[in-house]
Amino acid sequence: MPRVLYLSTDLQRGGLPLRLCRLVLRLRELGVTPIVGCLKGPGPLSEELAQVGVETFACHGRGGLDVACLWRLARYVRQYDPDLIHASLFHANLAARIVGRFDRVRPIVTSTVTVEIERATHRIGEWAMAGWSDIHVANAEAVAAHLRDDLAIPSDRIVVICNGIEVETLSRTAPIDREDFGIPRDVPFILGAVRMNPVKDLATFIEAVAMVASRRDVRAVLLGDGPERRRVAALASSSGAADSFVLPGWSLNVAGWLRAASCVVLTSRTEGCPNVLLEAMGCHCPVIASDIPSCRELIREGVHGVLSPVGNPGAFATAIDKVLDDPETARERAAAAYERVCRDFDLGAVSKTWLGLYDDLLGR
Repeated sequence: MPRVLYLSTDLQRGGLPLRLCRLVLRLRELGVTPIVGCLKGPGPLSEELAQVGVETFACHGRGGLDVACLWRLARYVRQYDPDLIHASLFHANLAARIVGRFDRVRPIVTSTVTVEIERATHRIGEWAMAGWSDIHVANAEAVAAHLRDDLAIPSDRIVVICNGIEVETLSRTAPIDREDFGIPRDVPFILGAVRMNPVKDLATFIEAVAMVASRRDVRAVLLGDGPERRRVAALASSSGAADSFVLPGWSLNVAGWLRAASCVVLTSRTEGCPNVLLEAMGCHCPVIASDIPSCRELIREGVHGVLSPVGNPGAFATAIDKVLDDPETARERAAAAYERVCRDFDLGAVSKTWLGLYDDLLGR
């Protein structure tokens, strides 16, 4: 079985690094020997992986074009001598392409997990260096279309492998105790669980919740952190419904929150294969999401949940009211969403797809 070096920009808990680590542990069960590294310093996931016997390393990059970071990565590549390198996220993709074959020929797998609409340098960099990857993996058909149509990456270099979730683990998770966070048991609560950055459009989330709060007693919990946390907190405080918002920061128990929530709301302007929607589907939590291509791949309007126009707080508020007013229909849609996620997004099946890709590349 192959030795695979996995490279991420960082190993902070949440988002892509957390998904990557869950995938790595499943692939180890299938016989892969993983080595997991990051361009920045060690993160919480570095320690967690080390505790279960996975080799890890960190390149201590300082950001930007850090030649010393690339040199350290090259030393690790030579030290571990992997059969294949699997990189995720823009900076890790570039680093893997630059140093991955410096000592011998080996397959390089890179990946993109969102439709990039903000950072032109990322789009240009992926376009310019796409030919240095053997395969570029997209986690959704919408992301694949972006790579093909916007970045001109050849179709024969693109493979779609969606995110996977541990459905059985989600099913065994107990709901959080609302009263621990000051949320009365008889008051509906709306959940947002995202990294707080501009593309998540949390201003729309806050304005929509404020509209709902003007008509009924609700609570809204925003799990997560990120560069916009201060701005998000200020928007919530000045929304006219400050008492309705709870911002507890990062949580290691997103599934527990999902199992207790009345609905989850995702207002993003762009996504790839949003993990929070998959986990909500796996937790029987009603879903309201932006009407963008990647969300439409997961949620069929009126069947698995509700889709709402991007950046339209009034439409999101109306959707929230409808879900809260008709819980029976919301439960029916959540049940259909659960069936779909069990069928198409279980991590065990997704892991076997990744293993098949590795075998194909190494067989070549």
